[in-house]
Order: sequence, then C-alpha cells, then structure tokens
Amino acid sequence: MTAAALASGDSSALPRQRWWWLCLALLLILAGWLYLRGYDVSLPYIEHHDEAQNLLEAQHIIDFGHARGVFREAYPPGLRTVIYPFLKHIKPEGAHQGTMLPALRLITIAVWLGAVALIALLGALTARPLTGLMAAAIWIVNPWVVQRAHWVLPDGYNTFFTLLALLLALISYRQGRRGLNTAAVYSLMLAIVFKTQAIFIAPFVLLLPLLHWRRGRAWQQFAWQQSFWNCLRFAIFLFWLLLIYPTLEAPRNIYRFPVTELRFVLPTPELLWTALTRLLLLVFAPISAWLLMAAGGGLLWRYRQRVDGVALLVIALSAAAWLVGTHLLPTRGFSERQYFGMGALLAILFAGGLTGWLFLLEEAQARFAAARAVTAPPLASAAPALLLLLLALGLLPMYRQADALARNYTLQDRRNNLMTYMDTSLPPGKYIADRDGPFHKVFNDSWGGYTGLHEYPLARTLRELEEKSLESWREDDAIYAIMPYPAASAVPHSYFPEDTVLLKSYPPDPNFRDPGMMVLRLYPMQYRAAAQLGPIHLVGYDLNTKEAAPGDALTLRHYWQAESPTLTTHHVYNHLLDAAGTIVAQTDYVPLWDARRPTTTWDDPAEILLGRQFTLALSADLPPGKYRLVSGLYDVTSWQRLLAPGGRDFIDITEITVVEAGS
Repeated sequence: MTAAALASGDSSALPRQRWWWLCLALLLILAGWLYLRGYDVSLPYIEHHDEAQNLLEAQHIIDFGHARGVFREAYPPGLRTVIYPFLKHIKPEGAHQGTMLPALRLITIAVWLGAVALIALLGALTARPLTGLMAAAIWIVNPWVVQRAHWVLPDGYNTFFTLLALLLALISYRQGRRGLNTAAVYSLMLAIVFKTQAIFIAPFVLLLPLLHWRRGRAWQQFAWQQSFWNCLRFAIFLFWLLLIYPTLEAPRNIYRFPVTELRFVLPTPELLWTALTRLLLLVFAPISAWLLMAAGGGLLWRYRQRVDGVALLVIALSAAAWLVGTHLLPTRGFSERQYFGMGALLAILFAGGLTGWLFLLEEAQARFAAARAVTAPPLASAAPALLLLLLALGLLPMYRQADALARNYTLQDRRNNLMTYMDTSLPPGKYIADRDGPFHKVFNDSWGGYTGLHEYPLARTLRELEEKSLESWREDDAIYAIMPYPAASAVPHSYFPEDTVLLKSYPPDPNFRDPGMMVLRLYPMQYRAAAQLGPIHLVGYDLNTKEAAPGDALTLRHYWQAESPTLTTHHVYNHLLDAAGTIVAQTDYVPLWDARRPTTTWDDPAEILLGRQFTLALSADLPPGKYRLVSGLYDVTSWQRLLAPGGRDFIDITEITVVEAGS
C-alpha cells in the first residue's frame, strides 16, 4: 500500500461486502449454539475447580483486601477484576458467590464470540474475506474451544485481547493511524493481565511501526516516535506488573501457577516439535493435513500481490513466539490451556493455506474458461464453492464432537442430587473421598457451591477404600465415604466390605454428566432384619442394648428400603410393650434425620435409608421382665398405619430384658 493511500486513511482493512458480514453473523449464531447451550453447566455445584478458585480470590479481596488467603495473590488480576463487581455490588447479601456464575459465564461466552469475530477480521486482513470466514469456521467447531468456552476462565479474555491487539496494530500499519497503534498496546496489556502468555507477542505490537521506516523520510519520524512511546508505555506497565503488583512472588507460593520467573530455560527443538505436533493433532488436523496447508501457504508467494505479507508474517511469528515463549518457564510444561491465543493464530494460518489452494484453483479455472471461451457467471464461483464444500466435509467430524460436547453440558449433574441427598437424609458427619476424583469439594460451601443446612467436612482423601483399615479411617471421625462407582471390570465388594453399608448409589448414565458415585456408611448395621410395612422394608437396626435397668434409655436406629414412595407423609412410632401389650415407653417422629426427606420422596428401591436415632426412656419404677420393642409407620394426617403382609400394623424389632436396678 502506498504512502498516499496510508495518508488518506484508507479503510479497506475491513471487509465491505454485505455477504461477508451476513456470513459472519451466521457463523456467530453457530458459535452461540455451541457455546451457549448448557452455559449453566453443573450449577449450583461448581464443577471446574478454577472457577471456584477465581470466585474465592475475588471474595477474599472483598473480605480482606487481598487474595493471599487462597495463595494466588500474584496471579494476574484480570479475571478477578471482572468477578469483583458482581460479588461486591450485585450478589445478594448472604448468597453463595456461585450464584453469580450464570451471569459471569454469559459474559465470558460473549468474549469468546468476540474472539470469533476477530479471527474472521484478521483472516480477511491477511488475504481475502473468505480467508477470515474459513478461519472462524475452523475455530468455532473445534471441541477444544467448546470445552473451554463454558467456564469463567481467563483464556477467552486473553485470546480476545491478544487478537484485538494484533488487529489494531495491523490496521494501524496499513493506515498509518497513531491512535489505533496506541490502542493495540493497551489491548495487549489487557491480554497480559488475564494470562501472561500474551507478553510473547509484545515485540510485534510495539515495534510494528518501525516497518514504516522503509517508506521514506516522511514516515521515519512517525516510526521512531510511535515505537518509543509504545515501549515506554509498556515498560511502565511491566514495572507495575512485576515490581508493584507481586507477580514475581508467584513461584514461591504455588506450584504450576507461576506467571513469571527470573530463570529462563531455552526449550530444545525436540520439546517444541512435540508440543507443536501434540497441539496440531489434538486441536485441528493430522500432520498430513498441515503439510497440505503448508504447501498451500507456499503458494501464497506466487500470489503475493493478492495477500498482505506483513499481516501473514506477524501472525506466523506471533504463533511461533507463543510456542517458544511458553516453554521458557521451566515450571509450566505442556498444557493445552496455555495455547488458546496461539490456537486462534493457527486457525488463521490454516485458512491461509486453504487460500493458497483457492488461488491456484481460481487460476486453473480462469485458464480453462479462457481456453474454452466460457464466460458464464456461475463458473466464477466454482473454485470457492468446491473449496468450501471440501472444508465443510472436513470439519463435519469436529462439529459432531463439538455438538455432542455442547449437549453434554446441558445434562444434569447428579452431584447436585448428592448434595441434596446427604443434606436431607444423613446426619452431619465427616466423610472420606477419592483423592483424584470429583467428590472432595462437593460439600465445601465456600468452594463447590454447597448451600445445605448441615455440614459434611472432608476427613481424608484416599485412592482405595481398602488401602487402609476402616479403623484408620474411623480414627479421623469419618462416618461416610463418597466413592466413584466401580468400573464394570472391578470387584464391587472391594469398595464396600462387610463392615460398611452401601447407602446410595448413582450408576454411570449417559443421560447425566457426573461420572457415577456411591455413598457408604463406614459403620455396619448392628442387626439385620427382614420385615415389611406397605411398600417399606426394614432391613436392619442399631440398638444400644437388649438388657436395660429401670431409668435407662434405649437408642434405636432403623435402616429402611422402599419399593416405592408412599402417597402421604408417614412417621415412625416406637413402642416398648409389656406382656399384656401395654405401652411402657414410646417415641415417634419423622423416620429420617431431616423432615425435608419424607416417605413421599423414597423413590429409589436400591437406597438404604439411614433412620434417625430414637431414644426411649425407661421409667425408674419399670418392673423387671421381658418386653417387646415394636415399630410401625403411620399417616400423619389420618393416623392410619401401614400394614405388614400378614395384616399386622407393626414390626417386632426385638425382645428387651429389664433387670432389677443395680443388678
């Protein structure tokens, strides 16, 4: 582009065709269909641990003025700055911070949609409008992106501001507009405060104005001045980030979260190639397809008058810098989440390779038309149509995976059921959970979204229930265990030996998101039983003693199972009867710990319902002798009792011997 064109403020950097903007709108609708479905995934249980961490950081700043309590004060502040006003000014008083996640997720998804638009604009800037649309389509249907877009994480913001910085810098280079280049620097700063990987593209944003140097003396002053001010602004920003904001303290505090480090290690070519090929294979296409795209990229040299070489070079170098720079920090290693900005650039480069083949097809088409004297208008669009058809067929498998993933986000997560089940069905108590599984934060009210009335603290984590004796687990006051549902190849009894009770299980089910789980009580039933009242079975009971003295107390707990729920709410009555059938002690109430779990909700025939503990006080003048302990269930409104198969309206629990006081 000539200096005169630059001076005139040419705005050809953005596509002008209406059809292009219409196609972009359709692509954004497709992206919204994939990103927005199930945006409230798993709530109120907070599945992604980084979401919980980010919420805690922002809440900690509100409560204490810093984030040191969650050990990530030095992490870049971008995301917690987004979360902070929601928790500070919008969240209802006393509500869990997770209640703000739906709104925060919608904002994050909007940012991901913005990144799609920026990819399209950058691709259109490099070669032709169709290049940007192809790049956006490649990015949209990628499962790698879909699985990240639903969570309140910094990746989308980092990708958006990185792409915006490159777009503004390149448009500024085309048009010679100082303000756009300055805005590009500020956009880069915003990208860095979300995730520091964006710092590796800083040279291509800060120093791009120096390319004006070759355009003559009139541009040299602009090039030097703009680059100088860019570097000065960025130096002030780095001074704040590294010296005032405690970024450099991060490696001392937390493993695998350091955002910068004074020690750099130059990655080996083998390491870079492994990371690159793993990323390409995982995210986009096989190496064979990339080789084909590389050949298409080589063809762009043949058609260099039709492409923006500077834009292509900046995008390619930015992707390479991202790859190399991420491996300069020895504690980071390879993690796909570090490469979303680079992935967006790779999508543009992939589309650029496709554009090279498109140019070749159009040239062959033009020669064919000239040789055959064909001038029919439909022939002009044959090459793009053919390429788009091939691209659509190639992206179809990825779209199916992305669509299945989006559908999976709409499924119910039964860890919410687990929270409700334990809160309404089991007495408070500590539990043990698998060390690497998804259950150790379920009942952490500040972390996992739990808002129940009762507390179930984590006692210990484990890998296998039998890796230690139950006595060792009980030494930590653990009462329950929440375990993964055993695989089909596993021996089920290895998870629940004879001296535990399997209370509730959630087998793996494709209609639910969770991996399957089960709840065990780490203490066995004292006595087995086999009795029935209506649809409810008594399968066991605990009793503190079968021999008591006057003035003592009996403590009784039932273990129930129900074939089906009752139509009305029933309570349990417990009577101690003498030989004549006279009641000498009694108690009755709701059958379980919490009244919120009435018999009308007993809808799982496999569940063993842990009854509440009843106390029957024996009078001080109770005569010695044999007594019968019986229990039954009655309708709280009509007083009608459930009947046993033989017609009786009670269950004989056991015989109680009352001995003389002091004997």
